[in-house]
Amino acid sequence: MKGITFFLLLVSFSSLHSQPVTLRDTTNQYDYIIITIPEFVNACEPFRQHKEIVRDFRTIIVDTTQIFVEFDSSAAPQDNIRDFISYAGTFWKEPRPEYFLIVGTVEMVPNFPIPFPSQPAVYFHSDYYYGQNIYENDSTITDFLIGRIPCKDETEMNNYFFKVMDYETNYTIYSWMNNALFLCAGEDASNLNNVNYALGIATSLPSYIRRFYIAENDTSQYYGTIDSIYKAINQRGNSVVWLLGLSDDPYMGSDWLKVEDLDGFTNEDKYFLTFAIGRQLAILDTNINLTQAMMMLPNAGSLGGGVFVGYTYASINQAFQINWAARIFNPLFNSIGEVFISDNLPIGQLYGYVRKVANLWADPSLQLKYDTTVGVEKVTDEIPQSFMLYQNYPNPFNPTTTIKFALLVDGRVKINVYNAVGQLVETLVDKEMESGYHEVNFDAARLASGVYLYQLQADDYVSVKKMILLR
Repeated sequence: MKGITFFLLLVSFSSLHSQPVTLRDTTNQYDYIIITIPEFVNACEPFRQHKEIVRDFRTIIVDTTQIFVEFDSSAAPQDNIRDFISYAGTFWKEPRPEYFLIVGTVEMVPNFPIPFPSQPAVYFHSDYYYGQNIYENDSTITDFLIGRIPCKDETEMNNYFFKVMDYETNYTIYSWMNNALFLCAGEDASNLNNVNYALGIATSLPSYIRRFYIAENDTSQYYGTIDSIYKAINQRGNSVVWLLGLSDDPYMGSDWLKVEDLDGFTNEDKYFLTFAIGRQLAILDTNINLTQAMMMLPNAGSLGGGVFVGYTYASINQAFQINWAARIFNPLFNSIGEVFISDNLPIGQLYGYVRKVANLWADPSLQLKYDTTVGVEKVTDEIPQSFMLYQNYPNPFNPTTTIKFALLVDGRVKINVYNAVGQLVETLVDKEMESGYHEVNFDAARLASGVYLYQLQADDYVSVKKMILLR
């Protein structure tokens, strides 16, 4: 009902309609281009008006039929669409379009086959080349910000559009917008690996973002059930949710969190962005996965996601995730589209491949809301069962590492770092702290390689662990 009401209000704001243009007319001047099939044009109109009125973007809807009439040099339709994007972004009147939103599955608006390096006969569908300007000599640079809404019908499209419009017309900043959640699936070693990935990614988040972790393995300190996930999504709220170990098609991951479990999401007004570690494949008319399903929920779920649509490599995958984590809450970046490009990462073969299979399924102009003035020390609102000092991560490290600890009760806390002969190197914490899970970063840039000890003192609890600085 809320979506229908919002739609009626939006339409009442303006009677504007998409005007037919000649795509090769160099006097065209637009900021935002929606590319879709002819059957979806009318359904995209409220979103176009929203971008015009609320975001002040000159926005146009272009259907694939018109593109193929004016750009027909290739037998491959995706090449002609790319030709249009590059032409508009190069020859239209300045300021030229920066944001391009593709609406529909890859069977409606096709994209590019990306071969797997070691098996050229295996390939995956990707939107990567749409962001590469055919008129630009440097093929390593992303010139255009490309997002896709992988909807199969108008109902899914409207579900997504209404959430974005609701989010962008509410200018209030809530405390939950400074939360980031890591969902770590898997059992035994696989779960430990995913938790370690989460801890590694979390170190790149700014200090004003609270980190929360839920793990599938019941031996993990972060163990949680589906009810724990519902509480974290529906009640507490998060700006970003990382999906780790939930990467199989069509049902992503384990019995712990499945597509059908998303029916329990009721997080209206607490919409989030997802990042998936592990492939989620291309969106076809015949398949579904967590990222796509979360996007299409009515009045619940997500505002989009960053996904890998091909095979990925653990360490390189994590490098991309760390890169996005460092940028998603950085006020210097004005949109998710800017955050998602990875031109600042290495260009080598495997990095180049992973870069090509990383896709943004979201409105590329969307900007997450959060409060940079909030100081955050408490990491979770769950009460530990005991005092605990955890092994630092990463270990060995160079030059920074994170030390996590749990406090059973409020009280005075001290964390000291000593060298191998017992000399005090640095006091990281010496103050009153609340019960709960906490973490502190240690920067050893000024220290020599070697073994160091870190000690936690809290109430009557004292614990010492070893860490290795390796340059």
